[in-house]
Amino acid sequence: MTILGALIILFHPSEEQLARAVAMRSACDRLLVVDNSPLPDARAAMMLGEAGVALLHHGNRNGIAGAFNCGLSALFDEGVDAVALFDQDSEAPASYFTVMRERCASMSGRAFLAGPRIFDENDQRFLPELATSGLAVERLSIRADAALQRCAFLISSGCVISREAFARLGRFDEALFIDHVDTEYCLRALLRNVPVYVVPSLVLLHRIGSRRRHKLGSLELTTMNHPGFRRYYSARNAMQLALQYGLRLPVAIVPNVLTLWQIVQIVLLEKDKLAKLKAIALGLFDGFFGRMGPLERTRPRFAAKVAKTAKAANAANPARLAEMNAQVAGERAMPRTWHS
Repeated sequence: MTILGALIILFHPSEEQLARAVAMRSACDRLLVVDNSPLPDARAAMMLGEAGVALLHHGNRNGIAGAFNCGLSALFDEGVDAVALFDQDSEAPASYFTVMRERCASMSGRAFLAGPRIFDENDQRFLPELATSGLAVERLSIRADAALQRCAFLISSGCVISREAFARLGRFDEALFIDHVDTEYCLRALLRNVPVYVVPSLVLLHRIGSRRRHKLGSLELTTMNHPGFRRYYSARNAMQLALQYGLRLPVAIVPNVLTLWQIVQIVLLEKDKLAKLKAIALGLFDGFFGRMGPLERTRPRFAAKVAKTAKAANAANPARLAEMNAQVAGERAMPRTWHS
């Protein structure tokens, strides 16, 4: 019998998010929760402890990649055959583990990544499923009756990693810290012949970014409105992926095209234009020269300025202030892909 575990990454979770984690315990074979908040969350420890859910505090060491590696290693050491990754904002469908366990059993002993279709609740649409030959990407036409459909990229939330895939691909790249962590892992899978699948019958509800729609004449554009430090990570890591993989997989250059599109969106539609554009420029520079890791190490002055700005802007709102301070440290640590 295939043992399918689940790994949930927390970051200053709400009670609703903790309750969702507790509910998952009865659905999967093994559940591990990693608290990636800088300091241990006492409320999370109490709620999860009372429910008998295993909890590890990782303290945001090396961002989301570090949290993934910590949890995956622990679960595979316990004998789990495959692990489903979740962030605290995702809501798995009721049939998720039943269907995924069947799919994993059909590929028992093989290296693979598999994930559901992703429905973005903010944008009210499905994220596109993509295929690639290594040179370009194309959008897949999903067959609703297919048990599995080969694709090229998955976001981390809802993605299942088999034991054999983790052994072949290795740990997530902790130098990336946050953005494009899952994109890099899928590029690695393409190079090492680890198949990536979407499961059409499963749909995961997910919230991606703070999307806003804008009318520009006859055009309708969508902006993500990420703060400057997230623009930094996204641009830096996109550049790094192009340098690492571009010669072997030219498709790895595509995230940099999306960086250019972000610049257009910022110039035309977003606030704090100069700060965001400067963050992107710094990110591109650091990515080109391989200055990787958390913002506090690569750009301490920029990190301090971001923290100061966040405090000044949110001093009248203590709850929001706490959230922004946490985000500045990178603890929200949810990876960005080409979709986000």
